[in-house]
Amino acid sequence: MDLSQLNDDQRATLKQFREAVKDCKLPDSDDVYLLRWLVARDFDLAKSEKMLRNSMEWRQKNRIDTIIEDWKAPEVLTKYCAVGHTSADKYKSYTVVVRYGAMDLKGLLLSVKKKGYLTHVTKIVEQCIVEARNNPARFTSSPTTISQAALILDMAGFSMRHITYKPALDTAMQMLQMNEANYPEFLRRVFVINAPKIFSILYSLAKPFMHEKTRNKVQIYSHDADQWKAALLEDFDPQELPACFGGTLTDPDGNPNCITMVNMGGEVPKSYYLMSKPDTTNKNCVSVSNGSKEQLEFQVTQTGFILKWDFHSEEGDIAFAIYRKGDGQMIPVVPHERVDCHVSPEEGEICCDYAGVYIVEFDNSFSYFRSKKIWYSISIQSAKPDGYQNGSRQ
Repeated sequence: MDLSQLNDDQRATLKQFREAVKDCKLPDSDDVYLLRWLVARDFDLAKSEKMLRNSMEWRQKNRIDTIIEDWKAPEVLTKYCAVGHTSADKYKSYTVVVRYGAMDLKGLLLSVKKKGYLTHVTKIVEQCIVEARNNPARFTSSPTTISQAALILDMAGFSMRHITYKPALDTAMQMLQMNEANYPEFLRRVFVINAPKIFSILYSLAKPFMHEKTRNKVQIYSHDADQWKAALLEDFDPQELPACFGGTLTDPDGNPNCITMVNMGGEVPKSYYLMSKPDTTNKNCVSVSNGSKEQLEFQVTQTGFILKWDFHSEEGDIAFAIYRKGDGQMIPVVPHERVDCHVSPEEGEICCDYAGVYIVEFDNSFSYFRSKKIWYSISIQSAKPDGYQNGSRQ
């Protein structure tokens, strides 16, 4: 949408929206950025404000504003996560290509934690936005138009292994929810090509997490290359479309797959896999039944003490959080988040700014069928070397 297309009521709503969120630290403060949130929620001021504030909280929690400088992707992601940028379409949309069917998602998620994979994808999205902002002549129709991206999702090679490995499926759904909540109107068009019949299973699982506006942008094509190439060439000039998709764009050496822009994925070597059997020495064990949670209490006697944790699971991921009891309520200290502690141990520490009771929570309420066995070591120690207090658990 273009700012020039707004009617008087929409302009008034935009003005109200700017006033309502003036306290927010926005990554981009111009009217075009604010327009994204209004369009995503059909100019409902309350819903748009709630969506934006939730996203700003997410950005702060995950340090999104510095993710491009701070996040250094593990080698396995740069080599085997087949996501990249190629060109621009006729509408000056930034073009993202994902060879989803060619990726060994199970191998990737056995080599990095889900959070690392999601951080990698988020960084790619942020890089798209920055490059589009820095190259408006190439990636923006006009200064008053929302800049968007065209996504080519190549499903060649997609099989039941992409659906039956639950961590990969969970990650795909979480990534979809993350993008829907934090990057409104980012997509102009989604081309799903080489989709086998079983893709309908994945799409039916994904649809509930997609806003109607997003669903309306999705075009799905089977293995009929003539059909999807023709559809792509309606939106792309040949020189802007990889030759493997029907255009003329190639790598400098003539490779039609443009692998210098988007790698080919492939099976992840097991040498990248993280440790599968962590050490249980000096660790306690707690079983968390399906649909339930376990809470462990720790008394911190002085401010400035350090609470450290090291835990892993044998059966799957678990949601982890730390709270402090205060004023008759549970005050979050470490935000509630699902962690892939079955892939590798989860370790961390916090400085206890208050004395009192701290609660470490292992939450399995999201799992309807599977209980989880958690091996953990939790200690409380002074900031001074070798200074432990009573009540530490190992």
